[in-house]
Amino acid sequence: MDYEAFLQDFYRLERFGIKLGLDVITELLRRLGDPQARFPAVHVTGTNGKGSTCAFLAAILQASGLHVGLYTSPHLVRFNERIRVDGAPIPDDDVMRLYGQIRPHMEAMAVENAVHHPTFFEAATAMAFQHFAERKVDLAVIEVGMGGRYDATNVFHPEVSVLTCIGLEHTEHLGRTVRRIAREKSGIIKNGRPAVTLDQEALPEIEARCRLTGSPLTVVGRDVRVERLRSGLEGQTLRFTNGGDLAVTTTMLGPHQAENAALAFASILALRRRGWEISDEQVKAGFTAARWPGRLDVVRRDPLVLVDAAHNAPAAHVLAVALRELDLPKAILVFGVLADKDVEGMAAELVPFASRILTARPKTERAQGPERVRSAFTAAAISQGLPPPEIEERPNIAAAVHDALALAGTKGTVLITGSVYTAGEALEALGRAP
Repeated sequence: MDYEAFLQDFYRLERFGIKLGLDVITELLRRLGDPQARFPAVHVTGTNGKGSTCAFLAAILQASGLHVGLYTSPHLVRFNERIRVDGAPIPDDDVMRLYGQIRPHMEAMAVENAVHHPTFFEAATAMAFQHFAERKVDLAVIEVGMGGRYDATNVFHPEVSVLTCIGLEHTEHLGRTVRRIAREKSGIIKNGRPAVTLDQEALPEIEARCRLTGSPLTVVGRDVRVERLRSGLEGQTLRFTNGGDLAVTTTMLGPHQAENAALAFASILALRRRGWEISDEQVKAGFTAARWPGRLDVVRRDPLVLVDAAHNAPAAHVLAVALRELDLPKAILVFGVLADKDVEGMAAELVPFASRILTARPKTERAQGPERVRSAFTAAAISQGLPPPEIEERPNIAAAVHDALALAGTKGTVLITGSVYTAGEALEALGRAP
């Protein structure tokens, strides 16, 4: 079986949907010899900013000379992006081999109890942990899939638990208030192990969990502060203060990345207190090297092309703040979004930056059709006293990207956003796949 045929078979596990709970993943990992017990890890949850925080952390740890695993989701273009060692995606052969090891255990579990067939995410998580164990990583950075307490990744005692900005998401699974969702996500905090978070609405729930587990808590905005010294399309310079000062540079753009960087810095401080030797110079080198494609990503300059994986209203707000600061001319907006998102909320944030909109469905059954996008942006423009932008449909994201480039010429701006799927397809069309 070639790799693409294998992936089609692997993705069929998505029919088992989302199942929150640890019984199945715990049993699957037990049958594999508990690979998650063979390496230490940092665990990262939150609503937005998880991936960028993980990218900062992994880059700093690699700069310190450690052999580093990184597990994130979803991917932009290829499944292999989810599982990395020292920045390199897992090879195709290893994906197929590891799945070959895992599959008999999954089938045996399903025979014993049909409802215990592992999901796609559980299988991918087991694969990642087995890969990290085989490669003998010194430290892994693990991003949750959803929530925290019952997420399939929540099967180890992390060196540090990191909670990024928490907002409303997956409310059908996690709860309908920010504090309820924070309670679920705080479940990654383990007895006596340090935690790091932001000063935010969810903080009381995080503090309550830390009191229950006896976990020391560092709060960005209170215990560690970040100041932006310089920012522009080339990147930004940040200064962290925690009793001393440290200035770093990063190519990752936007005020939100300053917060994510500060979370990563606070996590490094917590690791130091646990005995990990990571110098200030290594921290600086890591921030300089950190990349996270598809997050306010400057892909081209003539025309200026920005790709951002904002996939919900809070992420669209963060993107809007960053765009307002960059003070760019209005853009040709390529927009593709999923049907279960707050399209109206996203449109309200993005319509001030669009001179024209090309909408297309990303390649997923969950994609939103053009009529709701059209009505959402039209209503948003009218409510803000703006002239409604011209909105046109294209057959797919790649076609929308190519048409947007033609419309922008060499001096215009193209903004591509709305979904991780949209960002991934756009990067592939632009020849910038990760």
